[in-house]
Amino acid sequence: MKNWKKLTAAALAALALAGMLAGCGNDADKKVANKQATKIVTDLKGREVSVPQNVKHLAVVPIPWASVIYAIDGSSERLAAIHPGAMSAYTGKFLATKDKHFAQVDTKIVAQNFSVNIESAAQAGVDTAVLWQYQEKDAEKLAKVGIPTVLIYNDTVDNLKKSFLIIGKLLGKEERAEQINKAYDLTTEKIMAKKAWEQAAKPKVLFLRNSKLRLQGNDNFIHEAIRIGGGQNPYDQIALNASSEQTIPMEEVYKLNPDIILLSNFDKFVPDDLYNNKIAGQDWSTVKAVQEKRVYKVPMGIYRWDAPGVETPLMMEWLAHALQPELFKDIDVRANAKKFYEDYMHYQISEADMAQIFADEANKNSKPLF
Repeated sequence: MKNWKKLTAAALAALALAGMLAGCGNDADKKVANKQATKIVTDLKGREVSVPQNVKHLAVVPIPWASVIYAIDGSSERLAAIHPGAMSAYTGKFLATKDKHFAQVDTKIVAQNFSVNIESAAQAGVDTAVLWQYQEKDAEKLAKVGIPTVLIYNDTVDNLKKSFLIIGKLLGKEERAEQINKAYDLTTEKIMAKKAWEQAAKPKVLFLRNSKLRLQGNDNFIHEAIRIGGGQNPYDQIALNASSEQTIPMEEVYKLNPDIILLSNFDKFVPDDLYNNKIAGQDWSTVKAVQEKRVYKVPMGIYRWDAPGVETPLMMEWLAHALQPELFKDIDVRANAKKFYEDYMHYQISEADMAQIFADEANKNSKPLF
């Protein structure tokens, strides 16, 4: 009996040991599996970043890039945290009618100043983050809590297109990113072919970001779009000491006496505010663009068209048509926009959608563009 008990104990011990070894083996297998479930993405700074093979919960710091990821991915399902400014472009706007999930995305993890609450990001299960290329210190902090980051930027067309491809790689949607880049190239070629900048009559353009006369059209993208579209924009970054937040006094507006005034969607102001002198401390009655009813609210789709993003080719077409309507009369901007949203987002676009995107109500008292 004693021998049997000893044998039984020995057998049980052996089974226990085998189970432990098997468990260790499973753990090892899991670690290997986890290690294999990653991929390398090289970001705009040349950093080779190991990210999840299937990214599920993204924190997106740059404001326009929530819409970029939305367009490249085809939905908001993987957005976990975005800048509050990205949500302001959603609430009550076109995208709100198409995607209810977007409203649930967190807007507190990313602060107005683009900083990231590291602890909150980790607690929310963020598995990857997209940051501006200058946020390397934030990237290091996130890496310490197990959140890899990729750095992108949109200061030039080249960097914008590279960043699209980076996002495409991150999401496993390389083909869609390449399609968006192709759209940029084709649109640029189409507009450049007209050589609109050689036109004798080029309208002077004032592009306002807000009612406090902060300029919007002095960044590289819009300034170049105005140039190749056949307009004059005296306010580039060089002239303004590379400031993207330059404001001008009304005296400067009178001196410029613009032919066309464009109003950004970063502010709620509309053409009637200028036509009817509703902005305190400003008198627009003598300005040519106001007198001729050529003040326009810029279109807005899944994001503000006047910011560099996936809808910039549409903005380029709209601008060219507004600046040189006869030269670009063969470009059907509204039809192209409708096709874009149907092709990329699989939306069924109604006339009401088109009216909302192109701010028809806001522009109702302006000289028709189409």
